[in-house]
Amino acid sequence: MSESRETDAIKNDLESLRKDLRELAESVRASGEKRAHDGLDEVRHKYADLRTHYDKRSREVGAEIEARPFTSVFAAFGIGLLLGKLLGR
Repeated sequence: MSESRETDAIKNDLESLRKDLRELAESVRASGEKRAHDGLDEVRHKYADLRTHYDKRSREVGAEIEARPFTSVFAAFGIGLLLGKLLGR
């Protein structure tokens, strides 16, 4: 009889261990999903910030070109010449 009780105790312990491992795996999965969602939210916020900054700078450059069109054309031409010389073309 004691052997039967020991076998039952081992079976109960194994079942308890399986349950604990399932709960641990679920907890790890949920934690990973939360971290992934948090990271994605952070990336979205940074993208929105960069987009706002880019739009602002784009408007500023556009306004500068409109204010000084000839200077802008000559500057672009000069930069093009310089890059052409540097690249050997």
